[in-house]
Amino acid sequence: MAPGSLISRAKFLGLMGAGGVLGYAGLLVGQRSIEGWRENTVEAPTPKFDPSAYRLTIDGLCEQPFTLTYDDLRGLPPVTQVSDFHCVEGWTVPDVKWQGVRLQQIIDRAKPSKDARYITFHSMGGIYRDSLAMQQASLPDVLLAYDMDDAQLPQQRGAPLRLVMPRMFGYKGAKWVRRIEFRDDQDIGYWEDRGWRVDAWIKA
Repeated sequence: MAPGSLISRAKFLGLMGAGGVLGYAGLLVGQRSIEGWRENTVEAPTPKFDPSAYRLTIDGLCEQPFTLTYDDLRGLPPVTQVSDFHCVEGWTVPDVKWQGVRLQQIIDRAKPSKDARYITFHSMGGIYRDSLAMQQASLPDVLLAYDMDDAQLPQQRGAPLRLVMPRMFGYKGAKWVRRIEFRDDQDIGYWEDRGWRVDAWIKA
């Protein structure tokens, strides 16, 4: 499916076969295409944040839990990378420029315990969440992004902070991140609860 398409032909036919014309209309209400991006509504309304009040909490099974303000976060050594964003529904936004903090930097500072095998990312709205195994989270291109394409991350893309995992489909990139939790069991995320795979690797 080309960038900007609102729904795949297969899903449309499935909806029609189930008498889903109204369901299709409902999908369009929650989605819109802007510059190749398709918006899938998870949190309604989109979480808002006050930079002066925002706090990123890092806790769970770690030796050194800590909290960062938004200024603290932007004061950490920044990293810039360009990667394609792939949606499991079939569309891609190529060459997205992200800037933020390597997740590994957060992991190193928190010092996870030996029992910490997974990380859960919680959204500000309390609905969107997802998780990675520690080995996945430690890959060198996993990023916590606060900027996109040389500007502050737009609200609908996950401001103030979103996870960027280029080797997996986009639903693994939790938006509006307010808490990073180290766990001994894997949290089944918002989209996995609705049928998508927990390990969302993009096959070459």
